[in-house]
Amino acid sequence: MARGQRHARRQPPLAERMKVWVRSGGRCAVCGAYLMEGTLTRRQVFLGELAHIVGQHDTASSPRGQVVAMSEADRDKAENLMLVCAGEHQEIDRNGVLDVLTVGKLRKIKYDHEDWIRRVTGLDRNRRTVVLRMIGRIRGNDVELTKPTASDAVLRCDDRFPDFPLSFQEYGVEIDLRDLPGETGGGDAYWSAGMAKINEVIDARLGEGLRGEHVAHLSVFAFARLPLLVYLGSRLDDTFEVAIYQRHRRGETWVWPHDGQNVRFDVEEPPQVRGEDASLILNVSGTIHPNELPREVAALPTFVLRPDSGVPGTDTIATRASLDAFMASVRAALSAVEARNKHVRRLHVFGALPLSAAVALGRAHDPHVHPELIIYDRAGAEYCRALRIS
Repeated sequence: MARGQRHARRQPPLAERMKVWVRSGGRCAVCGAYLMEGTLTRRQVFLGELAHIVGQHDTASSPRGQVVAMSEADRDKAENLMLVCAGEHQEIDRNGVLDVLTVGKLRKIKYDHEDWIRRVTGLDRNRRTVVLRMIGRIRGNDVELTKPTASDAVLRCDDRFPDFPLSFQEYGVEIDLRDLPGETGGGDAYWSAGMAKINEVIDARLGEGLRGEHVAHLSVFAFARLPLLVYLGSRLDDTFEVAIYQRHRRGETWVWPHDGQNVRFDVEEPPQVRGEDASLILNVSGTIHPNELPREVAALPTFVLRPDSGVPGTDTIATRASLDAFMASVRAALSAVEARNKHVRRLHVFGALPLSAAVALGRAHDPHVHPELIIYDRAGAEYCRALRIS
């Protein structure tokens, strides 16, 4: 047959086609679109197409057909087929993209999607988690934290179903701080308004879910100024299990990586504490030097938490195990203050912390046992009092 001559496309066996549709969950392996219902009529129609990864024929005209030696029968098996949208099928087979959409790349897309479908459909239906999202601004900047973003992170990191049951539009528990006035300056009015907003949602919407026994597990996604993150954590008690998620700079994702380094933390205690006030410095994502503290607290006895090895950095807490270790160390530090320095009534807290650690700090504090926390916020080159947790 002459070079470039096209073969008639044959239909793969029915059993192999069915395997691909089932393994793909009726969804496009590339974009995830549902391919068993029309978007205009909402009628049940099959919109997907089966694309060959290694071309159906061992010819130059069959995309990727000569990249791998493969029998004719194997080319039409489910392992060599992927369910995609019609437009994506056309793009996959275009000459101009064959150097990018290689056999290896397409196989990875196919198997990642099919593995995800198998994992999700195998979850115990009773293992649901209510998603709480708190969205604010940091120095005027906010971040993408949509319902699909949170759902994807839960499904990839936990053996649970993400649930959004507690609002009319099923957005779940959502605390929106983006329209609060005064965020840039971070004055008393801003912190008070932020705490009031958190209280409103936690006491009403989440409290209603607890009273109705709708909430047993909570997945927390939060992006806001550090003092409000700590305050949010302080409002999440041990009535239910809580999983805290972190936005990672690597990949700009909320999914906890599986290959991060687990870090533990040490707490350095001052030699003697005599008064009712002390300071707690948390050097996790950066380092706060004593000479940066406000003059009125600079001379206070200071507890310092830092990684037990290495220098604090933005990726110090890159795994859930590291976050758990941080929370355990904070609890140990607070317990040490309570046990050996019962006269201390106030801890002035200065944190260089990632988002997840700030929420964990609030959860670690027990208002019935530990001293009152006075949380400071960095405004320019100075630290200013923001709010109290007592």
